[in-house]
Amino acid sequence: MHTQLFRLFPALRHPTTRSFALRLAAASLLAMAAANALSIANPWWAAMAVWMLGQPTRGLLLERSLAQLLGTLAGGLAAIFLATVTGGVPALLLPALGVWVALCCGASNLLRHQRSYGAALCGLTTAVIVVLTAGTQIDATAFAIARMLDNAIGIAASLLVVALWNPTSPTAAVVEKARALVREALVHTAATIENRPLPDTQAQARRLVAALAELDATAEDCAAGSLSHRRRLKPMRALLGALLDLIAIAPALRRHAAALPAALREDLQQLEASLYDLADTIEAGRGMPLAIVRTATRQLRGADPLFDTCLDDLEQTLASIAASYRDMAASLPGVAPSSQVNALPARRPDYAGVRLAASRGLSVCFLAAAAWLASGWEPMRYLMLGSCIFITLFASADEPAPLMRRILVGAVAAAAIAFAWRLAIAPLLESAWLSLALTAPLVLAAAAVQADRRTAFVGLAFNMLFAVLAQPVNVASTAPSAMLTIEILLLAGIATSYAVYRWLIPMSTRRRRRHLQRALRAEIAAIAQRADTPQRAARHLARLRFLILGLVARAGGDASTADGALAALALGHALLRMGTLLQQRPDAAETPWIRRALQAMSKPLAAPHDAGAALQGYASELRATDAAALPAARWLEEAAACLVAHAAFFSSATSRLEWPRAAPMLSPTGGSAGRHERA
Repeated sequence: MHTQLFRLFPALRHPTTRSFALRLAAASLLAMAAANALSIANPWWAAMAVWMLGQPTRGLLLERSLAQLLGTLAGGLAAIFLATVTGGVPALLLPALGVWVALCCGASNLLRHQRSYGAALCGLTTAVIVVLTAGTQIDATAFAIARMLDNAIGIAASLLVVALWNPTSPTAAVVEKARALVREALVHTAATIENRPLPDTQAQARRLVAALAELDATAEDCAAGSLSHRRRLKPMRALLGALLDLIAIAPALRRHAAALPAALREDLQQLEASLYDLADTIEAGRGMPLAIVRTATRQLRGADPLFDTCLDDLEQTLASIAASYRDMAASLPGVAPSSQVNALPARRPDYAGVRLAASRGLSVCFLAAAAWLASGWEPMRYLMLGSCIFITLFASADEPAPLMRRILVGAVAAAAIAFAWRLAIAPLLESAWLSLALTAPLVLAAAAVQADRRTAFVGLAFNMLFAVLAQPVNVASTAPSAMLTIEILLLAGIATSYAVYRWLIPMSTRRRRRHLQRALRAEIAAIAQRADTPQRAARHLARLRFLILGLVARAGGDASTADGALAALALGHALLRMGTLLQQRPDAAETPWIRRALQAMSKPLAAPHDAGAALQGYASELRATDAAALPAARWLEEAAACLVAHAAFFSSATSRLEWPRAAPMLSPTGGSAGRHERA
């Protein structure tokens, strides 16, 4: 018997997920019973709140509970406002709902983590209240208050039954992982300078960038539920960005170290050894003293101006890593954070994704409302309900279509069993409490399915749809035709959401990656535009770092994406160096070429290969004109190499700019014998 149960419900094999499934089922039944005892309308909504909250750790459950409570309150108040302003007239109320749902879908994409979930719940709550009360005698205010009370009861049951026994968030493990990544990045940099085989160092760089991206994606979940742990997120973000910089500058260190005179080989070995020593010091938990590295870099200065620039970058990056690491690892309330941590910019939102999500929510609501109003058929409200719920709930998902397929599977199963329950079992029961007790095995089975991450959405959809359709604490008789109509229209609404996600206005990880690459190119252009004010350009470089982490996190281990992302960061650093030179030496001989290059890079990249050829042409002209301007020429060449080697990564199919095949001749005073043409 136990073996058969394990085959049906794989989650039951593992003690942790088995315990979670039991708590989830107990909390949902308790919530429904409490709402029924208090005579609150639609008590099954209290159980639905429990299922939507279900989270594996205590911290995540606490934060999700707060987001759900605030989202439900805001959504209820919005529904009351819309009903009051429009007078409850469906022809006015339903379009207004479409606009509100679109705003909530956009906000869900704009915000992060549980704040995104709160925005989705706000739109979902408004849709449920408006759709179920529009054109009826039901008072929207009383309906909204009942929805809020049910939700509060569900949250309370979750906190009482689930949260108290859930494990805490693994924040200590995240800090330990960050420390391990610092050590690995230092070892990688030392190995790169040491001139280890190039394929080995490139593969290690990709693995490190992927690990940084994974930590960035999961850090907020691990810090959930604790204010002291959340204070660590800001220095951790700074640490991840600085480690990304260290990985990006390692190839330049390798190239220029190989060109040093043989007499400096011993000093170079000392630099390598100092990085290894620093990694061992961090592993031993003795902080991050930079004196051993600075002593080694001091011996290497003066031999090569290009290598001096690389050493400057290395020292600045290590100082950023040390400051961020100290602030992250310390007991933060008593430690003054570093200024560079305070200066971190906000993450750059995926504005294209925001527009798509908003347009998706608006179009689905308008289409469903138009079908309802045009037909005048009252049950059409359930088609609109099914489509609005899931178009809002998955608005911020990277891959909503596969999730919607699982939702459809669970919904179809729930509809079939609920139909049988209402027609064959509910009429035989005289007590709502007996009905609730008899549904307990079904709720537990669905909770076991939901507890397994592979089938979580199937179980969630089954529980939610079964609760809505079977109404376990309602033993009143139901007309078979009416119930069948409601079920078909609800499933049609879910199928409509799937069709929109899949075909009409699709979203996928690949499309999200394209949005991020477009944003990445925009940040590179912004660095070039503001390069003469390095403080502003540095903020765009910081945004570029976190766009890279988000892109790599969605790349699925793709090597070309990781290499292109590191090349983009190296390009950003090269442009920032050029801007610093303009600020510090505005009258330098190389200034005209630098300005021309920055002006060229401040536009969207249509043909990266041609852009690289143009920058290479500037470098050649600069070398021919002024042999002393070697660093600036080399920066131009490095930027050109990044563009040419990773042209596919930087290319933009939407841009219409055309680049010349050869660079125009520049005079030492900044005049030009030719100009770039815009098509």
